[in-house]
Amino acid sequence: MMNVRTYSSLMAQLATVVFLVTLELMSLMHGASPARAEWYVAGYGGSTFDSSLTNVTMPNYGRTLAFNRYNFDPANVQGDTLTQTYNTSDISLKNGPLFGGKAGYFFADEGFSWLGVELEAFTATPNIKSQTLSTTQGITLIRATPGTPPCLPPPTANCSMQETLHSQVSLDESSLRLITVAFNVVTRYPGKVFQPYIGVGGGAFYFKSSNGSIQGRQVVPGLNAMAGVKILATEEWGFFLEGKYNRASISNFDPTYGLSGEYSAFSAVGGIAYHF
Repeated sequence: MMNVRTYSSLMAQLATVVFLVTLELMSLMHGASPARAEWYVAGYGGSTFDSSLTNVTMPNYGRTLAFNRYNFDPANVQGDTLTQTYNTSDISLKNGPLFGGKAGYFFADEGFSWLGVELEAFTATPNIKSQTLSTTQGITLIRATPGTPPCLPPPTANCSMQETLHSQVSLDESSLRLITVAFNVVTRYPGKVFQPYIGVGGGAFYFKSSNGSIQGRQVVPGLNAMAGVKILATEEWGFFLEGKYNRASISNFDPTYGLSGEYSAFSAVGGIAYHF
């Protein structure tokens, strides 16, 4: 199965081809009279594929494990300190439906019928799968008063020490709702029937999980990229096929695990557009 990185590479190649074709066609259209102003609205639906969380850390959960391992009190009056890192393997997310809409404007009256801007909103449910993750935890314990050798082995060390632990952690399935509002810049070939296009933008990504192992909510900035083709059935109506790529970072998402990582997803959608 193709992964997100492969999809991202294919989209980048498609975007490059479409952009070069657009530039060539623009040169051919030089001197043509500008078309009328062009607003449009569109609605679409589709599905996400191979979405995941990468570079995952769980600092809250790791801190709890480390403190329990050494019976460590964070308000330690002796001045001892304990720090730790807790990294896991990637978290797989479920494929799920995606629905959205957009409204935009191409600068036809200004002589740039190939260039436009749009406001887009969509929602998806890339739920967190039930899974077992591999974990790596690094713990550093510094005693304010050096212990007297021989130092006992962890987790009962009476001296400053470091250790690395490898283990696993199990996650129950958790709901995950994503709502995105993005502003995009779009370039296209303004053909009478076929209009290939690419776009890129950014916006607010709202993540929410209300049941399962991980529960929390957070709004973060994210990337929205797309490439597709629109086919006009009439001067006003058309349909389109589009590939989308999204990326955003979450940090300390929930109180139990403190889930942090990079969300990325590819989506394929189809929809209907009306130009006026």
